[in-house]
Amino acid sequence: MFDYYLKIGALFNHTIQTFVSILKVLLLSKFWLPKFSNQKKIASILGNGPSLNHALAENLNFLQETDTYCVNLFALSEVYSSLKPQNYVFLDPAFFMYDEQNDGRQDIKKTYEAIFEKTDWPMRFFVPASGRNSYFVKRLKKEKPNVQVCLFNYTIVRGFPAFRNWIFKHNLGMPQCQNILAASLYVALVQNYESVYLFGADHSWHEEMRITEQNEFEMRQIHFYDNSADIKHEKVVDVRNNSRPSLQAQFLSLHKVFFSYEILKSFAQSRDIKVLNASKKTYIDAFERVKIS
Repeated sequence: MFDYYLKIGALFNHTIQTFVSILKVLLLSKFWLPKFSNQKKIASILGNGPSLNHALAENLNFLQETDTYCVNLFALSEVYSSLKPQNYVFLDPAFFMYDEQNDGRQDIKKTYEAIFEKTDWPMRFFVPASGRNSYFVKRLKKEKPNVQVCLFNYTIVRGFPAFRNWIFKHNLGMPQCQNILAASLYVALVQNYESVYLFGADHSWHEEMRITEQNEFEMRQIHFYDNSADIKHEKVVDVRNNSRPSLQAQFLSLHKVFFSYEILKSFAQSRDIKVLNASKKTYIDAFERVKIS
């Protein structure tokens, strides 16, 4: 009897979520966006976790034979010009809020400068449709004819799996992505790859959290291009009210990160695409772990 009530509750929940998602798609999504077309049968998504250094040292030949996707500040790394990734993905609104007047984020400014200075090969740049009129996209279209801008709808869709996967397939919506790696995986799964490999997907942020004796929440974020000895723990502050965020809120965000991979796993199976986690270190357990020989 208890299982029966659980099934009824899940059915009701999925029905409501599907109805709300349909409204969101109708109101927020851009229809008839150009389709993405992959060039090779295999894709590699490069997360910015420290373990990516292992992949760049041990699996560079493999990476060069695949469609490579890089994210966020990757252009600041030395390997950007030598690897020449065919795809780049942005999701964070901060990248599209930046312009010549709102230029406080020096990391974003340096990333833009690196992209415009270094990118002399054909590349696709994936950005949310909401960022299509941003300073960066306009400048990219004007100054970089070798770079194709591709748009995706970051409209968060929930509901029945079959409905959800149909919406994903037609680039009308996607899962909630707390992390750029999930958004990149979605972009790859919309295309017709046979398999998608993940590298540098450490997702070990919880190892870098700590509560001090003063009950302050501190954290450090280490990327593959950082010297870990130079990265210090910094006080975490909720910018909305200048208060200390609770640890439970942080772990709720982590839950959303890993839950998105379960949703994307279902989508990959519906598309008959294998997602393989080749990261040397990783906490993602939704996908099969593999080693590149």
